Amino acid sequence: MKLKIAGVLLFFLLPVTLIGQGHLSNIPYDDLLQQIDLHRGTPKVWPYLNKYLLVARLAGNKPQIVAAYKEMLHECSEGQRLQYADSMIMAAKDAKIDDLIGASYLTKGILHYQRNEHQLALDNYIRANKYLVKSHDPYLRHKVMYSIAQIKFYLGYYDEAIALFRDCSRYFQEGDSLPYLKSLHGMTVCYILTDNIALAAQTNQLALNESARLGLKDMLPYIESAAGMIFYKSGEYEKAINSLSYALPLIEKDADYPNEAITHFFLGKAYWESGLKEKAVVSFKAVDGIFTEKQYLRPDLRQSYEYLIKYYHYIKPRDRELMYVNQLLKADSVLGKEFRYLVKKIHKEYDTAELMAEKQEIQSELARSQYSGIIFKVAFCILAVALACLVYWQVRMRKINRKRFKELLENRPAPESKTVGIQGKALTINPVIEIHIAKKVEEFERKKGYLKKDINATRMAEAFDTNEKYLREIIKANKKKGFTNYINDLRIDYLLERLKTEPVLRRYTNATLANEAGFSTTQHFTTAFKKRAGISPGYFIKEFEKLKTNSND
Repeated sequence: MKLKIAGVLLFFLLPVTLIGQGHLSNIPYDDLLQQIDLHRGTPKVWPYLNKYLLVARLAGNKPQIVAAYKEMLHECSEGQRLQYADSMIMAAKDAKIDDLIGASYLTKGILHYQRNEHQLALDNYIRANKYLVKSHDPYLRHKVMYSIAQIKFYLGYYDEAIALFRDCSRYFQEGDSLPYLKSLHGMTVCYILTDNIALAAQTNQLALNESARLGLKDMLPYIESAAGMIFYKSGEYEKAINSLSYALPLIEKDADYPNEAITHFFLGKAYWESGLKEKAVVSFKAVDGIFTEKQYLRPDLRQSYEYLIKYYHYIKPRDRELMYVNQLLKADSVLGKEFRYLVKKIHKEYDTAELMAEKQEIQSELARSQYSGIIFKVAFCILAVALACLVYWQVRMRKINRKRFKELLENRPAPESKTVGIQGKALTINPVIEIHIAKKVEEFERKKGYLKKDINATRMAEAFDTNEKYLREIIKANKKKGFTNYINDLRIDYLLERLKTEPVLRRYTNATLANEAGFSTTQHFTTAFKKRAGISPGYFIKEFEKLKTNSND
């Protein structure tokens, strides 16, 4: 450690006369890198790393300064890596080279991801993407893409992650074997978790074939683990247990706890379905252990606690059941806080940046097009068709709106656009708890608790002395709609009845009506009103006033 600190401070402690000499700046970087490679992983590497940094500074070679810090990052202790990443970023900004800055932020993001600090990882991926979105270096762009795909996979956006992993596999196929195989593995697991077993099996077999062709064995445990998951999804539990049990110790050896957790999870489920519940509990406890130690958990893995709670409900002692109920509540709290941040961040900053870059690329291509005349004619035709469609749509919407208005006068709500719920599935909730929650929901509606602006599923569950998962499940089963639609529909139905009977209310602005119904924003209110009523608030009020005027005449 003293050697490392002394090396880092070496440049700042050198006398001015020594710095003024040029003999060090003439040392070839390749010679230093050769010595670094020779002594990598040992304390002997640090004098050469320090000399590398010093030579780069004396020469004013800013890209090499960044490279020196990156080499140091790979050789330093775990606790020092973020410091060297920050040094990389500062040096890259000093160089004013976007690719260097983006690559440095990406390195820092990967460090945070490895430490299970997903929020900080995503922050740095987003910063990297801002610098690299227009980069001419496809390798850097695809490194960011792969990192974002991992976050989307963690969040459960499997279809979006598949698209990114697929792009990465196509690029890395040409020369980067390990990232290529990792991209194929990422696609495979996403297919498994979306129950697309045929594509999962096909992609996993491709990964196995390519691993053999490339002579690369690093991914074989992960490919075997994925095969076990596919066997489980196909109902072949014995094969699943064999594959997962074989892969698990090899993945544990890599200290890859995210893949270790999902392997334990599927192994536990395979044991459970095979009737070997004691062995299943061991695997589910391993998932809990990873959550406790590493704070790593995804929504799909939280089901481990439901198995443990079910097991200890029938197999005493009951205090174990309570312990895992508390762990599940803690897990839900952690997931809720982290996922709210990550979802907002990734959609607002990454997806928007990607769309804007795509838009600019399209605009540039159109600007370079030699067929502007053809484009103009096509655009004119499209505009004419669009205008005709618009007129037709307006006429049709007037008819639909008039019909919806009449239905609202008869207290007939707008038909649901799709069925939301768990129809055909038995509730997994204790009947006593189910009755308790159902009564609380009835009381909530009777007392018009939905008019409170700050009401949400978490607060409502706390008020009912239950958890959010059970509350949502009861509402889906009994009301045939999700929680948000349930609250919004209650508010709109309440407001519609008041609009019919209170003339003064029909003179209020949308903002005031939103406040009366418990909505936090006018936009939220108007969207919910149109979804429930099928027409806008303004249209309903205007038509109702006409109706009243005609009836008075």
